[in-house]
Amino acid sequence: MKYILSGILLIWAAVAYANDGAYYASGNQLIPIAETDISVQKEVLHIRKIKNELIEVSVYYEFYNPGSAKQITVGFEAFSPEGDVDGAPVNGQHPYMRNFKVIMNNVPLKCSTALVADTLYQQNGKIKTIDWKTFEGNKTGNTVDFFYVYHFKANFKKGLNIIKHTYQYDASGSVDFDYDFDYILTAANRWANRQIDDFTLVLDMGVFESFHIAKSFFDRAADWQINGIGKVTDDQGRARNYEQGPVASCHIRQGTITFHQKNFRPRGELFVYSWRFLPGSDHFDYNNSSLPFSIYQQTTIPEPSAAAPINRKILRNLPFARRGYIFKDKELQDYFTHMTDWYMPDPGYQAEIQKLEEAEKKWFNKWKE
Repeated sequence: MKYILSGILLIWAAVAYANDGAYYASGNQLIPIAETDISVQKEVLHIRKIKNELIEVSVYYEFYNPGSAKQITVGFEAFSPEGDVDGAPVNGQHPYMRNFKVIMNNVPLKCSTALVADTLYQQNGKIKTIDWKTFEGNKTGNTVDFFYVYHFKANFKKGLNIIKHTYQYDASGSVDFDYDFDYILTAANRWANRQIDDFTLVLDMGVFESFHIAKSFFDRAADWQINGIGKVTDDQGRARNYEQGPVASCHIRQGTITFHQKNFRPRGELFVYSWRFLPGSDHFDYNNSSLPFSIYQQTTIPEPSAAAPINRKILRNLPFARRGYIFKDKELQDYFTHMTDWYMPDPGYQAEIQKLEEAEKKWFNKWKE
């Protein structure tokens, strides 16, 4: 039997698993199972990272039905996990996706889940589900030969229809990536207008986060607006075990980052990743060592070299540098200015230990002289 997977899943197989990691799931658009004259007038997509564990997706859609009221089947394709995972379904559901909810015109809808073997699962507007008992492909293990289609019956009235869609899935990661996730944007081209008339994407990665957004559907870092404190720059993705193309490099102290475009015809998918901090040696040395912005990654920072007292002092002051403290000590100021790419000086910030995160308070006390 031949199993057909989409291009995005093949990309993930080449990227995530060649680097000893786990791909859990992807975000995706709602799609019509059969051809339709209904168009997407507006979409507001919110993606939020919860700690370094979950990706929470919340989508607001405005669909326009030009004809009489009709019922169609709307689907959501969820690719199966791969890598250091167990791909077997849990009670017939995707093992790493949860809290899948749809509300249409203020009415909660019942959703069903189908396991399908290939992208040709749609037949005359109906979904062809595999027969689990006779299915000959892989059902468990690191790679399975099926994926999931969540689907529901949607009653579209004439004119404007509003759908609110939410779900969560586990954040992926690997030896190279502290976290990474993607969202399939091009599926929106399956609606009648082959675009999203008014599209907004909001990313909320939390505080003190450095991450990269692949330039797959936009051209410039300036296409993104920061709602808070941070900076976004054009960059060429760094190479580790494989090449990365052009990216927008983001350092967000607090707040969100937004992309907005009218008549949006996505030509690629959203791919967000954060490099895992890899120390260059067994000891931190201010002459040749950088430091991560993320609080979650500070545990990977090695012990300071005893060769110079400034090493321990730099580590102790890391929480304040994250917030933009301008140091009177020239060595400290020079280090954070020249040896990190995330430091953003804030003349108005006054260092207060009691306002640090709990993990940072422990960090500060660890390196007290």
